[in-house]
Amino acid sequence: MSAMFNASTLAALLALSIGFRTTSDGAVDEPALLPAELLAADGTLALQDVHPLLTLRNLRMGAPQMAEAEFIKYLTKARETAAIKVLDALRQRKQLNGTGKRLLQSLPLTKRSGAYVDKIIREDRFVGLALRPRAGQTNMAIRITDVGTQFTQVEPGFKLVLLHSSDMATPVKEYPFLRADRVYFEWTPLEIDLSAKLNGTWYLGYHESDMSGQAIRLDQNLQQRPGQCCGSDYLQYDAWSPYVQVLPFSQASPGADITYQTNTNWGLNLQLEASCDLTQHLTSQINSFAPALRLQLAVDMLTMMANSTRNNGLEAQTKAMALMELNNRPNTSQKGFHLQLADAVQALDVDLSGVSSTCLPCVPKSGAVKYGRV
Repeated sequence: MSAMFNASTLAALLALSIGFRTTSDGAVDEPALLPAELLAADGTLALQDVHPLLTLRNLRMGAPQMAEAEFIKYLTKARETAAIKVLDALRQRKQLNGTGKRLLQSLPLTKRSGAYVDKIIREDRFVGLALRPRAGQTNMAIRITDVGTQFTQVEPGFKLVLLHSSDMATPVKEYPFLRADRVYFEWTPLEIDLSAKLNGTWYLGYHESDMSGQAIRLDQNLQQRPGQCCGSDYLQYDAWSPYVQVLPFSQASPGADITYQTNTNWGLNLQLEASCDLTQHLTSQINSFAPALRLQLAVDMLTMMANSTRNNGLEAQTKAMALMELNNRPNTSQKGFHLQLADAVQALDVDLSGVSSTCLPCVPKSGAVKYGRV
């Protein structure tokens, strides 16, 4: 079990929730104006509001020596890194609480393969398998771990194309597909993460014009539960079908309507992995991360200033002050920024009340479990 979310997606959104203020009118000791994407939104706190030491001048003098344009990139990367650290802290807490669950582990759609005589005549179409999360499965990530192919030839120039229904004209990614020396059915490891977009439909397929041979058709309706007369096929279907719908499709030409089939797999099979994924749920709670994110970025910047080795306008007194602010002051109750950050991370108020029951924390063997806020 592990708490799962797309850290890169969330970090990019979190980073936008904190920014900097431009140089004040009349101030001559700070860098030039910042680009709009680094500015704090109206009505929100900027990094400079966290502590008086965190001026643009001090940040500029403490950072590694670089041109002004590179310093802008440095600030951009710094807030993204701070966001990743906050998310990693949250991830560790959820792992300790046993929040995430693995729902499927490299499970094939079917264990059957087609009869060699059922060759598909090539017609220059785009064909393959469409994957669509089941209704209500919004806290879940789907990944493809292996792709099975059953063709009459090795197909050295073959490739798979991934599209999403939000933009059918532009491939999300193309995968050069290296089959081995086997002519018939074989599995090929291929990691494809479909968790970036939880809404809509993913299309994984190939252009028949890229083939030199033919695909072998498996006569099985992947949209319908097989009867118990067909061996253990129904067990495979029962395992993956609650989470994802798989629909064989074809498209006669670019821009044409998608047609779905019930009696073919276009020579393809997939091994699927599904896990609880809180990305979409957490996206709606970005504001909950703001206090921890501001403190994390402040800690990172104060640490950079305190450990700067540059011999420039960053006075020794400023470095000493930055180091002092990071740690608890002796003989006083005032907390340093390290401890303030730890408290803010512990107090992250993330609401899990809307998470599906499948992905809620397990009840511990002893003691009560508190559902809702973590």
